[in-house]
Parts: sequence; C-alpha cells; structure tokens
Amino acid sequence: MMPTASPKPSSRAPAPLKEVERVISQETGRAIGHFRGLRLDSAFQPIYSLPHQRIVGHEALLRATNASGNPVPPPVALASAQSAQEEVFADRLCRALHLRNYRPPGSDDCEPTWLFLNVSPQVVAHTGKSLPFFADLLARRGFPARRVVVEILEGAITDLSLLSDAVAAYRNMGCLVALDDFGADASNIERIWRASPDIVKLDRKLIAAAEYSTKARRVLPATVALIHEAGSLALIEGVETEAQAAIALDSDADLVQGYYFARPAALPLRHGDGGISALFARQAAAQVSARQHQALQPYTHAFQLMAQQLQSDHCLAAACTGLMALPRVDRCYLINTDGVQIGASVLRPDHEPGSSRFAPLEEAKGANWSRKPYHYRALAHPGLPQVSRPYLSVANSSLCVTLSVTVALAEGTRVLCCDIQWED
Repeated sequence: MMPTASPKPSSRAPAPLKEVERVISQETGRAIGHFRGLRLDSAFQPIYSLPHQRIVGHEALLRATNASGNPVPPPVALASAQSAQEEVFADRLCRALHLRNYRPPGSDDCEPTWLFLNVSPQVVAHTGKSLPFFADLLARRGFPARRVVVEILEGAITDLSLLSDAVAAYRNMGCLVALDDFGADASNIERIWRASPDIVKLDRKLIAAAEYSTKARRVLPATVALIHEAGSLALIEGVETEAQAAIALDSDADLVQGYYFARPAALPLRHGDGGISALFARQAAAQVSARQHQALQPYTHAFQLMAQQLQSDHCLAAACTGLMALPRVDRCYLINTDGVQIGASVLRPDHEPGSSRFAPLEEAKGANWSRKPYHYRALAHPGLPQVSRPYLSVANSSLCVTLSVTVALAEGTRVLCCDIQWED
C-alpha cells in the first residue's frame, strides 16, 4: 500500500491535540511543556551518515526539571504518569514539544534532515488509536511525514505481530521506522525480518563491549551485515571514544550517533562532519595494525620461501618444513581454483588428532573454501601474499589468521595456505 499524503492543516486543532497544546507555553522562543509539576524541554543529538560524512538527522531527547530547577532523568519524568492514559498524554506532549522546538516558526529549513521521535510502548500497543493524533500533529506543524523516523523500543514489544503491524501503520502514514536498542536484553533477529524497519539502532552496550573485547568486535560487523541483508540501515548509537568510532567505521555501519561526534543541544546542530573525515584518513593509514604486521613478519617471510620451494619440488610436506619450525604455525594446505582442498593438510609435528573441540570438522580433504577471503583474494592478486583477518578456525577451534598466495604447479594454479594460531 502506498503511503498516504499528509493531511492539510486545519485552523482549529482537533480535541486531543488541543489538550496537549493547553500545557505548552512559550519561553524565550522555546516551547515548554508542563506535566506533573515538571518543566519539559527538548534537546537534539545529531545523527551522522558515515559514507556521506555529514548530519542527516537528529534524535529528539526529553529534558525535564523539577520545581527547584534540578534535572530529572527522562525515564523518571515519564514514570510520573499515574495511568496508561497519562502515559499516552505525556508521550504526545513530548512529540508536540520536539516538533515545535526542532523547526520553530520562521526557521531556516533549507537542509532537510530526519527527526527521530521516540514513541512509548503504550502508544505502540494502540497504534490504530494513536495515528490520528500524530497525523494531526504533523499537519498542524506543516512537517512532512517522510522526514520523521518513529523510534520503537525493540525489546518492549514482545508480540511480533503487534510490532509488525505498528511498523506497517507508521510506514503507511509516510514515516520511516527505527527499531531502537537492538542487541539489548531479549533481542531477536527474527524481529527485524518480520517487522522490516527502515533503520535498526544497535544498543550502546554492543559498541562499548567491542572496544574491550575482540570477540565482540568480530561479531559486530556480522550483526551489521545481517541487518543489511534484512533490508535495513544500521545505526550504532552511544559512540563515545575514538576507538569506538573506528570500530563503528570498520563494522560498515551506515549511521552513527554519540558524544564522540556531537552532544545533544537545545538548538539542532546543522553543520560539520563530527570529525568523520579525519577518522577516515586515520583508519586508511592503519588498515593492518603495527602489532599484527610485526607479529606476522617472520611467518610471511618463511611463507614466501615455502611458496618458492613448492614451485621447485612440488612436495607440500617438504616445502613447509622450515615454516613448520615456527611456534604458532598450525597447518598448511593447497586449494584449487574452484576452492576445493587438494589432499590432506600438513599439520604441525606436535598435533594430536581428535584433540580439537571441532574434531569432526578437522579432516579437510575435499572441503570447499571458495567463499573464504583468503582464497578469492589470492586468486584476485596472483603471486601477492594475502593475510586474512583473525577468525575462528573450524579445523582446530582456535583463533587464527591465514596466509595465502597463488602458486603455479604442474597440475595448474593452486592457492597455498598456512593457518597461524592468533592470540587476542
């Protein structure tokens, strides 16, 4: 079903919207809400596109203070609602405030950006009843639905059918939809496939874990890839350090948000790249870490000598004798151009057959490795040694890196490979 056009604004506010507007006042050019003795205001945090290196949206955030002027955390402020009806009212009030403060009358809107608006689970649970208010609100403000990203807290909606219906309803209205905090608590990738949101926001815990855990760092790009395959954009939120920003860039995320790039502000920041162009430059100069390069140097040298010897005497076991003397070499093997392993692997001398947790996978003769980067990259760059990223070897259940290079043998072109045990 095609998105419906935004309704034309009316000179008279509908009843639910009128109730919300009663508790909004104007103070020094800002819209201020009043709820349960609290003063409510807006702040906006920029959301950047990594490929475009610019601001493409802002998340609207609640800022609340009590009668003494002390800040009140947003969850506490919203929890002051004393009924489901009041919770819905507070949600509506926040969205009305954010729309007013994001584009006040007479403001320059020549660079349109998305406005990310959070919607409470209570509202999502009754989407059908809530949509007319939201449509009236957008029409009243003259704000196009296509520039709104409705954020739905992923873990708060346990009913997949309800979640999918809510996403479909907002998209039919013309809005985009983001699932928020994916990866926290009981997140399930099935929710993404079923709901088909436009954007998936990865919980800040994931990027924080990736900064200190290499295992989490390896999993993050795979999570982003799954989101892409499901047809959604991936947004990493909570990026607070340069190390986290570099990990987000390396994960192939589309969008980023966090203190490293820009903090929330009362007036939405419109310009600047958040330091992304400089980050790109630094990352390009450090594709292979100095630590990895230094650790692998003796292995790459011995591997090149081995390749030369193999092309002379064509005996894999004899050619890899010198390389096998190095401490972390695990195995060497040959793959044909179709990716099929030729013969058994030559194992390190102290290898104990069946000692791996993945023992049933250890025998690799005839296995097809055509989809492995170390195979197709070697074929794409004949004669140039390739170094894989660290990955979990199915052969020995340990982390390893693979050196690979094409060699010309009497039987034809082969890809020579050597697995080296790698420690985080």
